[in-house]
This record gives sequence, structure tokens and C-alpha cells, in this order.
Amino acid sequence: MELINIDYKEFKAEIYQKYIEIFPEEERKTLEAMEKNYNKNITKFIKIDEENELIGFFIMNSIKNNRYMQLDYFAILPEYQNKGYGTKAIKELEKVVQNYDAIFVEIEKLGYGANTAENEIREKRAKFYERLEFNKLNVDLKWFNSLFLSIYYLKLNNNLTYDEKEILNNIENLYHYSNNREVAKIQDEFYRIYESKDLARLERFHQELDVIAEGYRAQAVATEEIL
Repeated sequence: MELINIDYKEFKAEIYQKYIEIFPEEERKTLEAMEKNYNKNITKFIKIDEENELIGFFIMNSIKNNRYMQLDYFAILPEYQNKGYGTKAIKELEKVVQNYDAIFVEIEKLGYGANTAENEIREKRAKFYERLEFNKLNVDLKWFNSLFLSIYYLKLNNNLTYDEKEILNNIENLYHYSNNREVAKIQDEFYRIYESKDLARLERFHQELDVIAEGYRAQAVATEEIL
């Protein structure tokens, strides 16, 4: 297996359509937002090759002077799933990001899915990362559309003592720079609803804006409790 850093143009040409097919619309960033963060040296695109065949990809976020890297998106293409490639890819990723202290990933909070099937998917995803020695923070975040997220992190520096306060500070610092995507998401959603002329959806969207503000307040309170 080989992990290959690619530029935005290659991502757009080779991987973006697969990204669209794999991730539901409400979880995706706009192409413009990804290009913007790539040009700011925040977002990195990594393709996963096995015997010169594309089998998956990572989309990572990091910023200067921050020792934590966000695993924003990770996918193994459907035809290659359940063959151990996901575990192998994470192990390979550990080798190429050793200049960081940790990798963190957001996982939708267990038990908060819309139905049993969705909760089973969340449980499977959490167990996958736990099996790879990711640790769960004791803080959950609330984001767009009332989505609750749990944060899991993978230690990369065996000589470092990991303090939850410091971990959260590093994560929030990265969010501060990279979460322009949330604004882009809100704008995209507004234009979709506006063009549909669906007044009921527009009203619900207005209510969700209040939820977003409440989510940021909840995040701040959770941080204060740790501090």
C-alpha cells in the first residue's frame, strides 16, 4: 500500500466524484471551500493506492504551529471494503504524520442516529477507531443540524503525556482556522432552500441557525469545564 500526496487539481479530477458518491450531501464540503483551504495550506489530499490502483483517500486538515492533525474524511472505495484495507491505511498514515503529536477524528455520537441502522453504522465506526487505539475525549460537540460529535484521537508521540485540556485547545485552534466550511455549508443550504421556494423548510432552517449558535455556546461551556 502507498499513500500519495496529491494537489487540488488531481483531487478534483480523480477523487472528487468518488467523494460525492460516498459521503451524503449534509456531510460534504463544497469544492470551493476545499480549494480555499488547500490554497491556505490547511487541507491536504492523500490518495491510497494498492498495486497502483486507487482504493481510497484521506482528506486531512492541519495548521502551522499546531501539533494535531484532523482526519476530516477517510474512505475506502466500496469495492475494496471489508478486506482489511481500512486498518492498513490508518497504520500507513501513522508513519507519514510522525511530525504531529496526534490525529483526531470526529464521529457522530453513539445512540443519536435517526434509526437503528444508522446507530449500528456509528457503533461500527467507533469500534474501528477504538481497535486502532484511538481514545475518546470526555467532551462531545454539537454542530450543524443539532449533530452531536464525539472526538477520538490517536497518540503519535510515546514520549508525550497527553492532557485532555491541551488536546482540546489544539483541536479548537484548528477548528478556528478550518471551520469556515461551516459558514460555507450554511450558505449553500440557504441557497438550496431559497431556490426551492419551500417556506416550511426555510422556517426550519431559521430554527437551525439558532441551534448552531447554541452549539457553539455549548462547546464553549464544555471547554470551560475542562479548563
